[in-house]
This record gives sequence, structure tokens and C-alpha cells, in this order.
Amino acid sequence: MTTAFALSNLAVLPLWVLMIVAPRARLTGRVLASPWAVLPPIAVYAWVVLPEIATILPVVAQPELPQVAQLLGQPTGAVAAWAHFLAFDLWVGRFIVLDARERELPGVALSAVLLLTLLLAPLGLLAYLVLRTGITGRIRQLWQLAWTSSRQLSVLGVLSLLTAAAGMVLPSFDPRQLSGASVWLKPTKFGVSIAIASFTLAYLLRAIDVPQPRRRRLVTTIAWLTGLVLVIITGQAARGVRSHFNVATLLDAALFQIMGMAITFVTLAVAWLGLYAWRTRYENAALAAGVRFGIAIMVLGSCVAFLMPRPTASQLASFQQGQPTPLIGAHTVGASDDSGSGLPVTRWSSAGGDLRVPHFVGLHALQLLPLAGFALGRKLRTRPVLAARLTRILGYAYLGVTLTTLVQALRGQPLLAPDATTWWMLASVIATAVLAALVAWLRSDERARRFAPDARAVLAR
Repeated sequence: MTTAFALSNLAVLPLWVLMIVAPRARLTGRVLASPWAVLPPIAVYAWVVLPEIATILPVVAQPELPQVAQLLGQPTGAVAAWAHFLAFDLWVGRFIVLDARERELPGVALSAVLLLTLLLAPLGLLAYLVLRTGITGRIRQLWQLAWTSSRQLSVLGVLSLLTAAAGMVLPSFDPRQLSGASVWLKPTKFGVSIAIASFTLAYLLRAIDVPQPRRRRLVTTIAWLTGLVLVIITGQAARGVRSHFNVATLLDAALFQIMGMAITFVTLAVAWLGLYAWRTRYENAALAAGVRFGIAIMVLGSCVAFLMPRPTASQLASFQQGQPTPLIGAHTVGASDDSGSGLPVTRWSSAGGDLRVPHFVGLHALQLLPLAGFALGRKLRTRPVLAARLTRILGYAYLGVTLTTLVQALRGQPLLAPDATTWWMLASVIATAVLAALVAWLRSDERARRFAPDARAVLAR
């Protein structure tokens, strides 16, 4: 079985190297032109399975989890399954290359998709199906818009995405953990979040009227200081220590203080940008409302972070007793510390309140509200006043949800365990927003009927 396992890998390796390195080369096309290119892993599969067909066939004919697990737990079953995977993965890779050559898709994107297919075939196939929809052209257009708006923010966005990608791969080689999660989880999350924020700000700068010298200073402050925070978080992860609330050594405490000061200046810069957003005159009133509310609520969500470094009761007691206190502050409220049970991926506490929830909700108003304003402005382009009013109502509702999650966290309540007070707050926000939107819509219809002849005449001209 060891020999068969090695042969199954060697049987597909040359073709995968050829497809990934040179997917558009003439040699690759000639080799893959024949469907018999996938014969080698099939031969290995047959060599392993056929002698054991009496054992394997009953399990696959009537599959049940205990029997399948038992079969795969044996060398024969594991090698048979592995050869099976390799054969069909290679067939999928061949299909991707041949189909992409006919569609003349870019080779770099195709190589990345093929590498993903080699490692995680179903996700690679999904990525290719997305790629062939023409999304690369749209991504190129979006990149050009971001690059012409702000090169610094665009570079920060790309570097943040690369950091996130590295953080997803490194746990396979680095098993170290902090608080029950990989040391690379925090750089991954921050990389994704910073990338989204960077590109969003780059796009929004196209709509905000800021004098050029001041615009350059604001962008430089946001890009460089945010990049510094990401570097510190990644560096601390590489050291295998916490980046937040860590005062165990002078170096850790200094780095945490530097991050706090950097975030303070970034928040002030975004708030200053928000002042220009409120003064800018927009052609699309709904987009204007989305941008203004989005930046304002983002600043509020960012300010939630300043509540986190407060010492917890246990930390204060430890400090007062003269005991070593390596951590000052926490994300959670009402829980012992941040190392307790939490939700998947986000690690938000399931034992107490978590200030990361309102922080997250507030920060992402920067994306959701401008998008909502843009969508409403396009959907109701013949009724711009109504679109703007609905966007403002949505902004107030989003603010209400952010404040609700903040109150819930400060009361030491987990996100997924709201009590009656939290439910009433959330219901009040939703009901008020729905009622306000209904009133705005009815008033708009009434005015439209009242001035319908004039409106038709204007549209006709």
C-alpha cells in the first residue's frame, strides 16, 4: 500500500505541474487533448481496488458512516480513496484547462485556480465557475478605480489580503495556539478587515470633495498607521504572543501602546474625512446619505475599541495584590477572560458580553450604508428624494442596531443569548425604521399623484 500511495502521487504530479506552471502552453494543450491523460491514477486505483473488490463493494453499494469510516481507516481503503480523489481531481483540472483555453481566460488567475483545485478540488471547481463568469474583468475595473483614487490605500489593501492569505496557510505548518485558536487567526481577520476598509475608503474618496494637500495627508495617515498596526499584529503572532492587552514585557507593552496611538490617529483622520463628506455636494442624494452615515457610524464603531483596554475586576485585584498581571483589558465583559468559549471564526464570547460585536457592526457601516444608498438611488432614480429619505432611515436604524449590540455587550450578555431588554431594544429599532419608511413611501406616492402631470411633462422633455 505504501508503494501504491507513492505511485498514485507520482502518476499525477507531472500533469499538475504542467497545468499550473504553463496552463496556456502548446505542450499542455497537446498533452491534455486526449482523455487518456488521466489513465495513470486510474490504473493505480484499479490495482488497489480490484483485488479487494469483495470487501470494498458492499461498503460503497450501501454506504453507512461506521462502515465507511472503518474502511477508510485501513491502509487499503485510504489508498483507494486517495487514488480515487487524484483521478477525479485530475479530470477536473483537465476540464478547467481546456475550457479556459477556449474562453481565453488569463493564465495567472487560471494557475491560482488550478493550485486550489489540486489542494481542495471542489472549492477549486467553484472558483473556476466563478472565474468564467467574467469576474476578472470586473475586478480589473475595480482595481483601476481604486488605484487612480489612492495608490497608498490600494497597496495597503493588497498587502492586507496577502497577509490574510498567509494567515490561512501558515496554520498547516505552525500548530501553535493562543487562547484555543491558531496564533495566525488574528492576522488573518485583521488582514481581511483592513483590506475591505482600505478599498472602500479608496472608492469613497472619489465622491468626497477634499482639497488635494489635505487629502494626501489624511490618506497617508490612514494607510501608514493602519499598515503599522497590521505589521505589529503579524509580528506578535510570529512570536507566539498576544498583540492586544499584552503588557507581559516592556516590548509587548510598548507595541500595544503604539497600536493604540495609531488607531487613535486613524480614527481622527477618518472623522476628519467624514466632515468633508458632510460638506460635499453630491448628485446622488441617497449615496450622499449612505456615505455620511457610513463614515459617522464607522467612527463610532472604532471608538468602541477604546473601551476594551479597561482592566477587568480580576486584573485589578491581581495588580493590587502585587501579582504579575501580563494582560490589561479584554474584549469580553462579564466573563473571566478572552480565552473562554466563543463563536466559530470570530471567537466572540459565548460566556459574556463581547465589545468586538458593536465594534464589528459599527466598522462595517462604511461598506453597507454607501452600498445601500447607491442601490436605492439607482432603484428609485426617478424619485431621488424618497431614495435619500429611505437611506437616512436605514442609517438611523443601523445606528440603533450598533447601539443595541453595544448595550448588550456592556451588560455582559452574549450575542446569541439576548434577554427581554435586548429584544425590546432591537424590536423598537426595527419597528421605528419600518414605520418611518412606510410613512416616507406613502407621502412620496401622495406627492407623486399630486404633481403627476408636471412630472410627466418634465420627463417628456
